[in-house]
Amino acid sequence: MPKLLLYVCKMTIADRAEEINEQRIGVEVFGRAPNYDPAVDGIVRSHATRLRQRLEIYFNGEGIHEPLRIEIPRGGYVPRFYPVGREANQVADVPVRADKSVETPTAELPLPRLPDPAPAPDRWFHWKWLKPFLVGLSLAAVAMAVEHHLRHDAAIASASSHSGIKQTEIERRFWGTVFPNDGRTLIVPGDSGLVLYETSTGQEVTLSDYIGGGYRDPNHIKAVAPAATQAVVLNLAGRRYTSIVDLDMSTELSHLPQWNSERAATVFARDLRPSDASASNLILIGSKEANPWVSLLEPSINFVLVSDKKWGFRFLNRHPQNGELQEYVPQEESGGIGAPAVYGDVVYLPNPSGRGMILVLGGLWMSGTQSAGNFVLDSARFSDWLKSIARPDGSIPPFELLISTKSLESSATDSTIIAKRVYSK
Repeated sequence: MPKLLLYVCKMTIADRAEEINEQRIGVEVFGRAPNYDPAVDGIVRSHATRLRQRLEIYFNGEGIHEPLRIEIPRGGYVPRFYPVGREANQVADVPVRADKSVETPTAELPLPRLPDPAPAPDRWFHWKWLKPFLVGLSLAAVAMAVEHHLRHDAAIASASSHSGIKQTEIERRFWGTVFPNDGRTLIVPGDSGLVLYETSTGQEVTLSDYIGGGYRDPNHIKAVAPAATQAVVLNLAGRRYTSIVDLDMSTELSHLPQWNSERAATVFARDLRPSDASASNLILIGSKEANPWVSLLEPSINFVLVSDKKWGFRFLNRHPQNGELQEYVPQEESGGIGAPAVYGDVVYLPNPSGRGMILVLGGLWMSGTQSAGNFVLDSARFSDWLKSIARPDGSIPPFELLISTKSLESSATDSTIIAKRVYSK
């Protein structure tokens, strides 16, 4: 939001308001590819909605005495500036036009709005207003930081007493590291549309292609499965689909006592930016085929998901230890419920940027991913595991777990830890 606010204000002050539109903001502010489709990717609209709400709350509250007010009218992204005091009924004479990328206002809250003043007969907006304008922005940032700190403390206290989730001391310690008081945490569900794209084309999408959106270029597709067409594949790649398993897991994680909406958020995999990924704690749901961000940790991971001609994928054990297999492939079991054994993995390693930790909950098929999520959210089992690896000072070292589970109608049933790694560094 700060980047968006500064961008549209600078463009307007520089008399370039005609160039402000959703497509350009997506490219310049959010790092989208030049050919991205705003109708599919609504990151600009969602941030603009939140920014309007924050501006209105600020200028009707802590910022009521600011020398200059800022409003971004609905239906566009060009800001309007209003002086406070004797000129309060005059509007800045800056170019304002209707944006062709009109937003859908249905998601906006009915917050009070400033009245629309009549146009000023004389131009009053000169560079003399630039200094108080920037001062206003600075004061707004300070006020929001103070407000955030107070709301954060209140949210933590409220969550601990009202979440209804009972945790052991070691669980609180672990989740307190994943959702730190002085950092930011992003939950990133997988992109099911990407999986459909990769299945239909036989091509794996790298993280760099995913971030840049190059895989959605028709020229990038080398082949398409007989049952599909290029148009259908590209349409699937552009959709915002995620699995019900990822959705359920994200919901449960957001109900943990340590969750604080001022410090944590759920972000669709395609909306995550490298700058946010490197500066945050991450919870990545799904394998790298659904969530390419998992590849950030792949050089350090021992249990790696690789392609398999029969089952689609299998787990490769890079450094087998006594009693372990080099490969873990789904196994059909006779008798009983006849469900195949599949695998999930829980990975807890430092963010390669050196800032925070990354928790990966993935696996073979949805049932494998579900087994990973079920394990960390099972208080008794997860507490026992954490106690078994805790350091003398009580801190939790980085680790990997490979879990075997039974897949019944794509749902995980009973599960068992079959391999593990605990790292001293």
